[in-house]
Amino acid sequence: MKIASFRFYKYALPLHRPIEVHGLKLTKREGLVIHLKSEHDTEGFGEVAPLDGWSEESLDEAQEQVRELKASLTGREVLSGVEKLDGKMCSWFEEMNLRPSVQFGIEMAVLNLIASTQNTPLFQSIAHAHSDHRDYTRVHALLDGTVEEVARQAKKYKDDGFMDMKLKVRGSVDESAEKVRTVNEVLRGEVLLHLDANQAWELEDAVRFGREIECSTVAYIEEPLKHVYQTPEFYQETMIPVALDESLLKLSVEEFKSLDGVDVLVLKPTALGGLEKTWQLMRQARTLGLAAVISSSFESGLGILTLANLASCTVRDQAAGLDTLKWFEQDLLKENVLIRHGKINIRQGPPRGEDINFELLKEIV
Repeated sequence: MKIASFRFYKYALPLHRPIEVHGLKLTKREGLVIHLKSEHDTEGFGEVAPLDGWSEESLDEAQEQVRELKASLTGREVLSGVEKLDGKMCSWFEEMNLRPSVQFGIEMAVLNLIASTQNTPLFQSIAHAHSDHRDYTRVHALLDGTVEEVARQAKKYKDDGFMDMKLKVRGSVDESAEKVRTVNEVLRGEVLLHLDANQAWELEDAVRFGREIECSTVAYIEEPLKHVYQTPEFYQETMIPVALDESLLKLSVEEFKSLDGVDVLVLKPTALGGLEKTWQLMRQARTLGLAAVISSSFESGLGILTLANLASCTVRDQAAGLDTLKWFEQDLLKENVLIRHGKINIRQGPPRGEDINFELLKEIV
């Protein structure tokens, strides 16, 4: 199959309310969309959306690399077997030294192009050589705000059928602990609660937080510590399993597998460097007996659908961190990605041109 056409576009989507990323407040989400066509007129869309405050590259840097990809790939054959995610994708683009979000976007576009050509959902195209996949992805509802707001949100999502929720905790230990206790009163042990501290605390504060919520039902806490190497001490004092997220950008597999108390890896393909690298981390997690949770970097619905397809292939049926589109005033997909009873249905094929709001895109030539 040949890449007969390679076009790309820029978008800027306004948000209902700012998202805070490591101290930065973002009022809009900006990114790029790659649009590939084969000689048979099948299409594949990819999203390149580095996240300010998180990603190592800027949108301008990403745009320059996408421009180089356009020049390099137009008219070229798609490398055979890349959908197996066994190393061919990374070797194909190795010489270009792509930034993480660009690697994710071009891999997404190529895999969607292959799935469209095969007339199959993306997860089936990826997992055809593997036995583990589902035709849906469970999602955890994201709770954020004041004590009263998160209690209200928890009740609504519980009534909507969500079986997992994720609560942001940061800043004041006392207020964060109060939020957890309040949400647990609403959930009554019927819904799994995940916490995310975004590396907020020194060990002493993190342990105090853990002790204050000891009667609560908590599945795990993401990144409770400013210094990840203190994870074993935190776990020993609180017995709360820890999930790694930001730390995966810095730690090798050898380093994180030696940390007692780590039970979950939260994988963000836009930041980690693509779908193939994330797939390989999913496989390593399985070998180590760790759970893998696929998570969004606030991509548009285009990216969310691809992440949902990837998440359906995790070994354990873990709820993914994909409940982020509610921040967007508009989306690039004409039909909203629906989360019903805490699940995204992924039985449909990849998005086509007629599914995209092109009026929200500006072509880069």
